[in-house]
Amino acid sequence: MLHKNDEDILNTIYKNSKMAYDSTKQVISGCRSTELTEYLERQKKHYASICSTARKRLEASGMKAQPVPPMQLAMAHIGIMMKTAADKSEGHIAELMYDGTNMGIINIARSVNHSSNASPDTIRLAENLLSDEEKYADGLRKFL
Repeated sequence: MLHKNDEDILNTIYKNSKMAYDSTKQVISGCRSTELTEYLERQKKHYASICSTARKRLEASGMKAQPVPPMQLAMAHIGIMMKTAADKSEGHIAELMYDGTNMGIINIARSVNHSSNASPDTIRLAENLLSDEEKYADGLRKFL
């Protein structure tokens, strides 16, 4: 049985990676740069994997992954559409993804910092995602 803090962190990981997956998928569809598209495809694949891992860990303990609120998904989708309507340049798309990655880093770090009783496995999963997100942000810099 997972502690409430485990559930909170796993749901943060699940929502973050789901949102990142959906946003990355949307951005890729309008990306003109082959190199950036390939980079984002690798990220998208990782987000799908981590999302699945968090969901499975929750389900294994009899819990359900909390979905990203539909309004939040819709706002993100509309925001990406608006921000890329006039500028689909590599630098602009990299900037959008960089900003989103940093928001994810903040959400996950905040969740971990406020969940002191979580299991080492859950903390490790969150820290691995944080590390990966930091690498993704660094990797996006060359496209800015």
